[in-house]
Amino acid sequence: MAGFLDLYDSSFDDVYRYVYFKVGNKWDTDDLVSDIFSKAVQKWSTVRGDRRAWLFTVSRNTVTDFYRRRGREVPTAAVTENSSAAATDLAEQSLALECLREALGTLSQEQRELVSLRYFAGLRHNQIARTLEVSEGSIKMRVHRLLGQIKELVEKCLIE
Repeated sequence: MAGFLDLYDSSFDDVYRYVYFKVGNKWDTDDLVSDIFSKAVQKWSTVRGDRRAWLFTVSRNTVTDFYRRRGREVPTAAVTENSSAAATDLAEQSLALECLREALGTLSQEQRELVSLRYFAGLRHNQIARTLEVSEGSIKMRVHRLLGQIKELVEKCLIE
């Protein structure tokens, strides 16, 4: 059980940010994160391999189930609102942050998932690959291309 507590301590903030980015409000996030760690502690003894990647698979599936129970997908609006919520407090809607928020809002659901796992949850490429069940090389290429796409969109927005 000590290993679980270490994972909990090292991953709680990342799981919380990931879930908050996906659902958009503190109350649902609190409930879902509690549910995620409850599931994790129950299955802890059966997990082999990279437990952090496994924890984010549990997180991803829990969020998916949350939306499935409500009969909807993760809304694009939640991505744009949530990505700017913290930025609003820190920079009062600077132009660069506004452009970044708009760029994130144009991403596909798959691309938003990569952004949330890599930058909000802080997973490494190999952990994302295990979570999404694809090759690490594929994840590296997708993230690289995605960053280029976001950079282009932000630069274009700043010029306009």
